[in-house]
Amino acid sequence: MRKILAPTSTLAAIALMLGATAQAETVALDNGQMTYEIFEHSVGHVDLATCPEGFDNDKVFCRLTVAEERAHVFAFAFEGDQLLQAIRSYEFDEDFLNF
Repeated sequence: MRKILAPTSTLAAIALMLGATAQAETVALDNGQMTYEIFEHSVGHVDLATCPEGFDNDKVFCRLTVAEERAHVFAFAFEGDQLLQAIRSYEFDEDFLNF
């Protein structure tokens, strides 16, 4: 089963990931919005050459994290401040390997 979290509900998930660091550093999110710049320096990830099916590769770029025995794809807008648009989580199964 795939889940897509709306950008407004991502703050809790991001706080959990950021809270796991050994040394605390506070990063302020303007209006509770995650930018790619903050993500790039705060969350361990790999860059994806293309986004999985269902994302518009002309409008967003994607990054991949692994947590809780699942893969999580973060989609950021190319335009403006490169705000987080969605998070899609995948089980490690045959559907995951399709992108």
